[in-house]
Amino acid sequence: MQAWSGTLLASLLAGATSLGAAPPGGRAELVEVEVAGVLPLEAESGSLLVLRAKPSGTMLPIFVGQTEGAALDRRLRRGPPGRPGSADLLEHAIAALGGRVARVAIEGEQAALFRGRVVLQQGDRRLELEARPSDSIALAVAARAPIFASRQVLAEAGLTREDLARQRRRDPPSAAEAGAGPKLAF
Repeated sequence: MQAWSGTLLASLLAGATSLGAAPPGGRAELVEVEVAGVLPLEAESGSLLVLRAKPSGTMLPIFVGQTEGAALDRRLRRGPPGRPGSADLLEHAIAALGGRVARVAIEGEQAALFRGRVVLQQGDRRLELEARPSDSIALAVAARAPIFASRQVLAEAGLTREDLARQRRRDPPSAAEAGAGPKLAF
């Protein structure tokens, strides 16, 4: 991995420390986000899933497993189905039971891991399930359901355009790095 990318990843990790939970007595205030991209990381260590807040553009980096990242990237590209994974199983089970994914949310973290929540609708019945962010987002992408993140998570773990500009000024990419690697739309 290029030095500049490694430095950017280090700043992403530093920003994703303490997120907290929903406010006492209520749900977290949610902001709609979209998937900006999935970047495979070096040495099969996983993938970086990046969500972008609408309309602020704040980026929320989430580290996911290599398999989950590849499956999510395939879903985003509407590529040919590969070997079914856990999100595929959940998608088929939900449909077989007459339900649908209404929305998903990234609401906080526990033990340095983000928490996802999937909201299912089955007729008049609504069900909320806790899930890994990668599974939650894969289900939302497959169902074309909206994705949200709590305002607190975005404030504490997100990267604004200003944060990214500061990082680039501190450690600008070399000429070789500037044209290499996958791109995200910031």
